[in-house]
Parts: sequence; C-alpha cells; structure tokens
Amino acid sequence: MRDLQAAVSRYYAATGNHGDFEPELRAFITHAQAINDLLTESITDKRSFKVALAAQGEDAKNLINGIKYIRNVDQHLLYTVAPDSENVRVVGGSFGMRLFPVWKSIPAEVHDRLRPGTQKLQPAFEGRLVGKEISGSMMDVLRFFGALIPDAVHRDSNNEWSGFPLMSQPGMGYPLHPEEPLDRAQVHDWLSKRVPNGDLRVAMGLRVHEGVKYLYGNTWVRGYSFTPFVETVEQVRADTSAGFVYLVCEDMFVLQAASDEFPDALQGMVIRSTVDVDEQGPLIAEHHLTEEWVTPDSEVYWDDVNVEVRKDLPESWFFELRRARRLNALVPPSFSRR
Repeated sequence: MRDLQAAVSRYYAATGNHGDFEPELRAFITHAQAINDLLTESITDKRSFKVALAAQGEDAKNLINGIKYIRNVDQHLLYTVAPDSENVRVVGGSFGMRLFPVWKSIPAEVHDRLRPGTQKLQPAFEGRLVGKEISGSMMDVLRFFGALIPDAVHRDSNNEWSGFPLMSQPGMGYPLHPEEPLDRAQVHDWLSKRVPNGDLRVAMGLRVHEGVKYLYGNTWVRGYSFTPFVETVEQVRADTSAGFVYLVCEDMFVLQAASDEFPDALQGMVIRSTVDVDEQGPLIAEHHLTEEWVTPDSEVYWDDVNVEVRKDLPESWFFELRRARRLNALVPPSFSRR
C-alpha cells in the first residue's frame, strides 16, 4: 500500500503545482493492480478475493475491474495512458490553482488489440471511470483496499496514513483522507474523535466567546506551523486523553516568519520555531483550561483564529476551514518532500 499511497499523494500534488502528473497516474495504475493481483493469488480460504470483492457491491467490482483494464492497456500495448486533455477543469485563485483531469476512453483500434479477457473489462472502465475525475477515483481505490486489508495501510510515526491528508483546496469539499466519511454530516464527528494531525500543538491563549471557552494557538510539524488551531476546552481534554500533546507558549519571540521558504503555502502564514518546539513551554494544565489567559504579545493570534467560531459565513466555508485545521491539511508539497 505504501507505493500506492505515495502515487496518489504525488499525483494530487502535481495537479496543484503545474507538475507532470502522468507518470504518477501510471504508477497508481501499476500499484493498484499489483495489490489486486496479490490478493487474487494469496487469499486461499473460502472467502476468496472474488467473493470479498462481490460483497463490496457492483460499484467496487467495476472500480477494480476498470483499473485492471487500463493497467493491461498500459502494460501490454505500446499505448501511453493519459487523462483526457480536452476535458480538464481548473479551479482556484490567489490561494492556489489546481487541475482536475478526467479519465478518457481507450481508442477502438487499441482496445481491439487486447486479449479477450481484458476486452471483457471494458464496460467496467467505461461505466465507472471514463469521464470521472481521476483523483476521486484514486481515493475510491484507497478506500476500498483500506477497508479490505486495513493492516496493509502504510502509516507514519504519528500512525497516520503516509502521504495524507491531501492539501486542502479552498472552495472544494471533496475528501482529503481515505478514511474521511463521504457523508459530510458524519465528518465533524470523525474529526472530533480522531486526534489532530501534526506532532503537537502549542497554545497562545484561552478566550471565552459567547459563553464557550476556546483554546487557540498553532499546530506544529517538524519545527514549522502552517495553520493555527482553535478548539473548545472539551475537545482539548478529549485530545489529551487520547495522548495528543498540547503545550503552552511562554515566549512569542521564539517564533519567526517562514512563508518565503514555502512558495506553495498560499493559504496562511508559515512560522518556524527558533528552539525545539517542545521547549516553547510546559504541558497544558487544568488552570490553562479554566480562565482566560494569553501569551504576552500574541493577542493578534486570536483575531486570526476566531473566524472559525463566527456565524456570518456559509456553513460550507466553516466546514472546510475546520477540516483543514484539524487535519493539518495546509502543509504544502514542498515541505512534505523535505
């Protein structure tokens, strides 16, 4: 799964930085079919892979068979699999542009050169994939294999899927993580029940807004912060009970602007710590969660983060902001490649 996850992550990154995403598309096809072949050959008990696949429903069966079809085209014929160059959507603006290519049909003269067994898979490819946005199909494949063989998912040192979440694209509400529920109504609970992404969080203060206590600060990963956070006290307690670390910043002057290091981090200010992040202050304590307090000279951070608790914008905007911050999904590809 590691290679498959990496191919999806790199493909998505390339669609946002004008990179060459076609090699990653072909890598995805190859790795997906490799897992398919492995499962087909290795599951020998009474619940064979074919039975397990059928149990997932017709959509899943067509998805996997469609990937098998296009992989056989790519591997067995002198034909380069590529997206539909005449049907590409571009979205974005000052916060970053992104391409959304779609799958295209295989020409009849190419299809006719395939073996009969592969030719029989063409309806699955045409019906399930052709004309559909590619990265969404990739996520469907990851979701399928992740549910079928969860122990095969490759995870990083924080027990997160390696390569995920994908970077948030403003105005687009598609899933950023293979485990993210497809029903948006369920995403809030999913986010709240999993610990935040990142190495740890460092709080700048606690404020009371409309009778609710909010802790706010920055999420850190490998010495950098790409996004602030704002959480209710109840959520912070749940996170710390699950083992996630919150610290208290005692000195604002250990922070330095670092946005110029990451030109693809367009959705907010990037900061870095001049000391080891875990030396910025002590662990959060109960008295930090009861009364208002603020790190000296950090009042401006509340102005930056309080947009998450306002009520004057559409719900979809708050959903995307909350999800991006909770998943730490504003980390750019240039940082991930370091």
